[in-house]
Amino acid sequence: MLALHVALLLSALTMAIAQRCNADNCYRGLLRIQSTATNLCRDYLDHVTEAPSPIATCGPNRLSSACSCIVTATAAPSPGPTNLVINGGFETGDLSPWTVVTSSGYVDVTDNSESTEYFPFRARTGTKFAQIGNPGDETPDSLSQSVSLVAGTTYTFTAYYSVLDLPLDSCHIRAVIAGTTVVEDLIYAGSGGGNPPGYYRSAGTYTSPATGPSDLSVELWCDMYSLGGVFGLDDVSLA
Repeated sequence: MLALHVALLLSALTMAIAQRCNADNCYRGLLRIQSTATNLCRDYLDHVTEAPSPIATCGPNRLSSACSCIVTATAAPSPGPTNLVINGGFETGDLSPWTVVTSSGYVDVTDNSESTEYFPFRARTGTKFAQIGNPGDETPDSLSQSVSLVAGTTYTFTAYYSVLDLPLDSCHIRAVIAGTTVVEDLIYAGSGGGNPPGYYRSAGTYTSPATGPSDLSVELWCDMYSLGGVFGLDDVSLA
């Protein structure tokens, strides 16, 4: 009931603002030059700017009020696509619902508070990330989960990784959806750096051939001569 009252109040407030704006001749004048009104108003609200016709006679107070209507009406961003990956930032503190497969390596959730002077690290966003250790036996450590896809829809996969312990040779990170490689990046020896190390972006697109659940996997492995490495993984998304 409280939520309904709040929704009705917000709706009434929105209608009242709209009525006030539409009754303002200066606002209607701005709409006649709408292609330039937004930039004009942003400049005008920051500092006094000469007003062009057909709003030159509005005066500072009325023009400021009309501009507030324009900025309010155009400022709301369109919502972005929904991330289909659950717990892609590992902020829950565990790996659920990811399924982890590793032979002699490891995958753990690590918190920023565990960073030390001799082994510094950080999450890209939030306070947690997945730490992946691979011994360099060319066997991937993988995290996978099921995502629900729609046929014919193109999805963008994005993940961020950091190099916490530098390998002697190259390593690899790969994303696979329904058996199809979406992106594979080569992690060169000597990558990383910084204190704590920064993050690299790995991204690719995938067009689903069918509607229904599909397996998404993120895999990381090191070549035989690398002697392994330790990596951070954060902000995994598919949208």
